[in-house]
Amino acid sequence: MDPYTPEQVESTEPQGFHAIMRFLRVVNRHRLILIGCVAAAAFLAVVRFNRLPKQYSASTRFLVTQKPSASMNNFRSRTSPLASYKQLLLSDRVLADAVGYIDELPPELRNQKDKTVWPIIMRGMLTVVDDAKEQTLQISCKSIDPEGTVSVIRALNAASEEFMAEYQENISAQLARELEDNRREVKKRLDATEQKLLDDRRQCGDMTLTESKEELHPLAQRVSTLNRELTTIRSQRIELEATLESARYLLSTKADLTSAIQRLGAIVGEKVVENIPGTETMSLAAIEELTTELSSLESQLTTLRPHYGSRHSEIIKRQSEINDKRAQIARVTADRRQKLLTGIRGPQIGNWLVTQIQSQLLATEQYERSLQHEYLSVEKQALVLSDQLASIQNTEREADTLRDLHQSLLTRLNSIEIDSGGGGFRVASLSEPMVPRNASYPILSSIMSMFCFIGAAVALGIIYVLDLMDDRLRSPEEVREQLGLPVLAVLRKLPEDEVDQAKIYVHGFPQTVHAESFRTLKTSLTMASVETKCLAVTSTEASEGKTTTTVNLAASYAQTGVRTLLIDADMRRPGLSRLLEIRGQGGLSEVLRSESDIGTMCKERIVSTDVPLLDVLPCGPRILNAGMLLSMPTLADLLDWAVAEYDQVIVDCPPTLPVSDAAIVGRYVDSMLFLMNPDKTHRRSVVRAVDQLRSLGLKIAGVVANTSLSDEKSGYGYQYGYGYGYGGEYAYGHEDDDFTSDAEGDSSDGLTDRDWEKAA
Repeated sequence: MDPYTPEQVESTEPQGFHAIMRFLRVVNRHRLILIGCVAAAAFLAVVRFNRLPKQYSASTRFLVTQKPSASMNNFRSRTSPLASYKQLLLSDRVLADAVGYIDELPPELRNQKDKTVWPIIMRGMLTVVDDAKEQTLQISCKSIDPEGTVSVIRALNAASEEFMAEYQENISAQLARELEDNRREVKKRLDATEQKLLDDRRQCGDMTLTESKEELHPLAQRVSTLNRELTTIRSQRIELEATLESARYLLSTKADLTSAIQRLGAIVGEKVVENIPGTETMSLAAIEELTTELSSLESQLTTLRPHYGSRHSEIIKRQSEINDKRAQIARVTADRRQKLLTGIRGPQIGNWLVTQIQSQLLATEQYERSLQHEYLSVEKQALVLSDQLASIQNTEREADTLRDLHQSLLTRLNSIEIDSGGGGFRVASLSEPMVPRNASYPILSSIMSMFCFIGAAVALGIIYVLDLMDDRLRSPEEVREQLGLPVLAVLRKLPEDEVDQAKIYVHGFPQTVHAESFRTLKTSLTMASVETKCLAVTSTEASEGKTTTTVNLAASYAQTGVRTLLIDADMRRPGLSRLLEIRGQGGLSEVLRSESDIGTMCKERIVSTDVPLLDVLPCGPRILNAGMLLSMPTLADLLDWAVAEYDQVIVDCPPTLPVSDAAIVGRYVDSMLFLMNPDKTHRRSVVRAVDQLRSLGLKIAGVVANTSLSDEKSGYGYQYGYGYGYGGEYAYGHEDDDFTSDAEGDSSDGLTDRDWEKAA
């Protein structure tokens, strides 16, 4: 039993486009299942069609509009005419009344004795479709009686008209009563709200206050005024305090007091300068008086100019007086400026200045305290007023809303007219229902399509399950898509009568088409996109013909004049050495363990074959730690020597899945050749083996599909028995001559799939 079964190998299913294309090829291979299921589904569809009862359908279209009646305004605002009339047609009341208009009941109603379920049955028979764009309703009725479909539609129309006529007689009066009740309730709430608003205003003390009023309440205006005055007087007090400190400092240092006097003048007025003791500067009042006289003279001159010439005595007199006044003002101003520039000093003036500032500061502080007290009092009253104003505004908004609502109710109430009959809708028939001649259900094409779809789905499901159960690679295309590697060659099944006659088939029978398949493999490797001078050959598991393929491939190289070395690296179960009967000659295991010169060791153990230019390095004595031995750097040196001595080097490796020997060898060769038997190898096993090699960064030149094995009861495959014993690992059997089967010459029934036969 193989240690790796299909259940033990991880599934690596194709994805995307490749998965779809692969499944389509699988479907094509099992197309008879698909055709059979679809044909069976078509037959069942015909049987189903013949057994279903025939149903007939009649339809009509109505143009539906709502009457422009004031009594329907409320109803029209909530829903559209189409939706309203549709609900009306399908209501139990109208459906029950419609039965009375039918002369001969259809079978669906006639067979039902319980009249209470008639509306439900009729609702199931009817289909009402509304078209909001066209403002139309299409009413369809299905029944097994063709004439019954028309009778139901006409009865439904008559019953709906009668219902609307009865309904309209009372709806106007009822609507008027409802509006009047609402108006009274709103009026009562409006009166209460207005009374509350009046009381709030009276309590607030402003009877003219409204929400739209732009000016503030007097109390609010008072708060704003006091706040501005308080801010101003505080700023003045701070400036006076700073000026007082400055004056004291200037007095103590006997400095110029002009800056302090100017600041005081800026705060309390320029007239303070006139009262400076010890100064004889003309007062500001005198300067202002001179300025006033100058303006008067200039005005007189302007008045006289239009009447007198420039040489007139009055003009000259006024001009002279104006010049005198200007000169006098200039002298006074210059004298005053010079006085200030020279500085004002002295303890008398300093003490006077400090006294003036202190008196102004005291008056300012008293006025500030008075304003602060008044401001706090008014602010408390304003806070209470703010809450009252907010309440008044809310009450005003509520009152306005109630007034608008009351006015709206009055308008609607005055516009209501008590109608008598006529219905709330206008319904115009656009087409008359006709008795159907052909059945509308069942439709053979629809039933056929549904059954064929189900049949195809079932067939695809069956094919998918069969594909899961048949875990084989059926064609070279499948191999390329699954593995992403080229199929370099497809080896034919070797004739059974020729296998026993030659150990190396291409040497014993070079002219056969079977030998040509090995030469085709050589040619494909020569033209491969990767380097193949040093090539390792491996497979997924045992019994896939790997050794047979390796020997004949090496012989194909040698037959073309290429010096070829074939190395048997399968030191666990050396099938190549057994096949060529070169056991006991020493070989690879001795070279790897020896510390002598590699070239000398190899030349002593290389065996020539019957094929010119083909030499073989046997595996040597079997060892238990083959993986550890192959991991030694000596293997790289050996392969370097072989590449230098030979034109082509081929290494026969163990299978990939049972042991890691092939992966170890793959690190030192140019590329690897992967062999598989499509009739024996499981798809998931192949995928796992290739992925394992790729994950180690190894180059794979391509895949060989081997179908060259002979029957297991005859030929060299049985004669040179090659057995793999597994106990959870890749290991030896018993004795050298105790073989259970030839792992590399084991038989196969050959390629049975048509695709592989064409490829071969």
